Amino acid sequence: MSSLLGVNKELFWGKFKLINLILLINMIVIGIIIGITSFDAINFRSFPQGIMIISATVFFILGIVFLVNCNERVFSSNRYRLIPISESQLYFSNLLTSGLTYFYFCLIESIIFLGSLYYYMRNDVFYHTVIDDNIQFELLLKDLVLIGLAVILIWTGSTLVHLLMNYISDFLHVENQKVLAVVFNLLILAAALAIIFWTLTEMSKVGMYRYTDVPNYIFPIVCLIDIAGIVISIVGGLYLLKNQAETDR
Repeated sequence: MSSLLGVNKELFWGKFKLINLILLINMIVIGIIIGITSFDAINFRSFPQGIMIISATVFFILGIVFLVNCNERVFSSNRYRLIPISESQLYFSNLLTSGLTYFYFCLIESIIFLGSLYYYMRNDVFYHTVIDDNIQFELLLKDLVLIGLAVILIWTGSTLVHLLMNYISDFLHVENQKVLAVVFNLLILAAALAIIFWTLTEMSKVGMYRYTDVPNYIFPIVCLIDIAGIVISIVGGLYLLKNQAETDR
């Protein structure tokens, strides 16, 4: 138990430092944007809020992608693989600490985002963010569920892809690991963007049909698809993790 707690603390602390660095960079970027729009208000006066939305979106995605890479380094490191805990414990500890870290990241990032919008919109920003009816509250909960499942799917799917690529690499005796790393990062980035785009599209459909009272089963279907993908990724990832030694660093 002490080994497991130690691993959890170390995993969380490493990811916590990484996420704080991303948040710091985000605040610097926002400061630069505010400075540019202040000095050149004529060209930027019509869409500074849009720039802030794009910036926040990019950093939300970067948080997911950087945590993916952080997750995969755990499975290829002697530092963790040789600790006397089971592969299942390591797998779920890695996933749990990533989830907690990303929750913290989303919370702080949302505060930063609202603060940046407040700079331009003042009190008007609250009129766009306050939930004042049951439909909005229902849609918010559904959106949070879909986003959460999408993020978990990206993390578990990336682990499955990573372990599968290592298995194929060992089987084919591929020596150029840098090429595999580049291919993995490109695959995960493409998959993450595809999953995020699909999730946002389905979220918009859920909202549209809810406001128009059109009966539909989009929300449960999307949830089932995500859960099925997560279960398959976890089962496959655990199988490969238990049957493959890949301690390189």
